[in-house]
Formats: sequence, C-alpha cells, structure tokens
Amino acid sequence: MDYTRDFDTAVQTFILTDLPASTPADAEFFLKTGLEGWQNGRPELKFGGRTLHRAYPIGTQLSFKVSRDAPESEEGDAWGQRRPDRCHVVTGEATHELSVQSWMDSPLSERPSTLSAQTSRLEVHSPELEDEFTVLVWQPPQANTAGQRFPVLYLHDGQNVFDQATAFAGRTWQAAEAAQALAAAGLPCILVAVTVRDAHRASDYVPFEIAANGFHSSAAEYQAFLTGTLKPLIDARFPTLPEAQHTAQAGSSFGGVASLYGGLSRPDVWGSIGAFSPSVWVQDFGLLAWSEEHPAPHSRVYLDMGDHEGTFTADAARLVTQTRLLAARLRDCVQDVVLTIGEDHWHTEDAWAARFPGFLRWWLNAMSE
Repeated sequence: MDYTRDFDTAVQTFILTDLPASTPADAEFFLKTGLEGWQNGRPELKFGGRTLHRAYPIGTQLSFKVSRDAPESEEGDAWGQRRPDRCHVVTGEATHELSVQSWMDSPLSERPSTLSAQTSRLEVHSPELEDEFTVLVWQPPQANTAGQRFPVLYLHDGQNVFDQATAFAGRTWQAAEAAQALAAAGLPCILVAVTVRDAHRASDYVPFEIAANGFHSSAAEYQAFLTGTLKPLIDARFPTLPEAQHTAQAGSSFGGVASLYGGLSRPDVWGSIGAFSPSVWVQDFGLLAWSEEHPAPHSRVYLDMGDHEGTFTADAARLVTQTRLLAARLRDCVQDVVLTIGEDHWHTEDAWAARFPGFLRWWLNAMSE
C-alpha cells in the first residue's frame, strides 16, 4: 500500500553504521516497520548497500527495526534476544544512524534474570480456567517485621513487571525498584504479578467479544480466578491488608481494560484501579458505556495515556481525547479519578515504567491520609 500518495511526506535516510561480526558477508538488509505491518523482505524497504531512503507521511509515528534476508533475522539486543522498537516521529527530513548489536537468529546468551531475593514464585492452579498461572510476589523489607501488614497491588502481564529475562523486549516496569523506593520512604506495599496466558491474553483481559480474542471472552473467569482463588491464597500466605480499600489491580493496554473491568465489577474486593494506556477503542469504545453502567462510589481510578500512542500523531491525539472522555465519564461513577498524559511516551514498557512510580505513590498516599 502506498501511504505517501495523499500526504505531505519527508524522506528518512537510514544508514547502517555497525554490524555484528556474525553478519554473513553476502547479507542483504531490510527495514521492518509497524506502519508496513512488520513485514520482512519488502523490496521497497531494501537497503542499497548500507543506506535506505524512504519517504513517510509527516506525522507518522514510525516504529522500526533492521532485518536481514532470512527468517528470524531481525536485529537483537546485547544478548541476541528481541530488542525494543526504534521510534521516531516524522516531522521533516531526518537521518537515522543504526548500530546493530546482534541478530536474533544468532543469539549470544539468555538474558540474565533481574528478580530480587524479595520475590517469591508461585504456581497456582485456576479451577475457573482449568489452567496454571505463574505468580510472582514481591514483599517490602518491612515484611520481616512481626505483626506488620501491607496493602496489595495485583498486576497483569506479570512477566513484564520485574524480570528482564521474561519481559517483552527485555524491558520491565521496574516495579520492584519503584516499590522499594516508596517502602524506604515509609509507604510499603506487596506486589503480586500474574503472568499472562499468552494464547489467551485478549480473551482473559477483554470482557467484550472482539476479533482479537476470536469473539470469545474469558475475562469473567479470569477475574473470578483473581478474586476467588488467588487473592484468598495470597492473603493466607503473606502479611496483607485484605480489605478492598487496601487492594488494587493494574495493567496496561488490554491489561488496563482488565483492571477497569475487574475493579468496577467487584468494588467490594478492589478499592483502586490502575489503567495504563487502556485500549479504549475495544468494542467501538464500549468501555465508556460499560463503565457508566457499573458505578463504584468508593473506588479510586488512575488513568493514563502516552501522547505518542498510535500510527500517526492524529491517532495519538484521538487516543488522548478518548482517555480524557473516559476520565470525565468515570468522575460521576467513582470516588476519585486521576488522569496523567505521558509527554513523548509511546505504547511501551519503558513508558509504563516511567509512569508507574507516580501511580504507586498516588495509591499508597491515599491510604496514609
């Protein structure tokens, strides 16, 4: 598809400055972009030697990587594993010098784990979904103090929360670091990270039947697992404050939808909700109407959105507007809503990591007032 026909465009020049020693001498190189469906080997995206010139519409929020002319040959990180996307907003002509660290078809090693000694790993069976979940539980240093109990935050996409070895593109939310800093400041909590069922993410997290989940939702069963199986287990094994006012769930993207759905469905269990970059577009923005139909007068809601989420700057502006609208609708349905717009933030773990400490402080401060 020609994306440049009806738009003002700017030429982007991509230059390969460094290549790994493992690069075959006869290799050909291509650009892969989100705008063009991450397809590999497109003739119009082939480098001539080490240089590619390509026009993109002004306002494109370009995410891209380099690949070779072979399957699974995408550029990797320092370990030869998946690296974060390169990102650039097209505002005019620009030159991008690209240093390739590794190729994913020649991995160097596994990424080292960054789980701390304060983190416990549980394998929990869900009778609601007839499946197993890996659950990571981080406790503050104060947990060693007899008799002290703590508020608890449950996090979706738990593989991305603590450990770079399992996080998408090796980028975590740095949640343990944020919680450690607040614990040192007198605001301790327990974090419970629930690892996703990869093949069922859209089904478990989205309560609507949409194409992404094959028009089948298991969100009610997933939330029943959190409320009926996991939370009682956590409360029995760890020094929690089990009441709703001390319990929250949070997540990003589809996980943000899951948090709003779960928290507003059971305000007797979840007193606070963290919705990072929620996918407000699902079911033709059905989340807005659904939220209004599920008031939770004692609940507190944190919403945010980056201002660079979407394929074009106009898309990003619409997402910000829709998130503002959701916040306005929720203000009539819950006790408190706080809205944050992340400046220069994309739809990435790095952006959510940057906003997470502010959310955590907001949540914990409310319980210390």
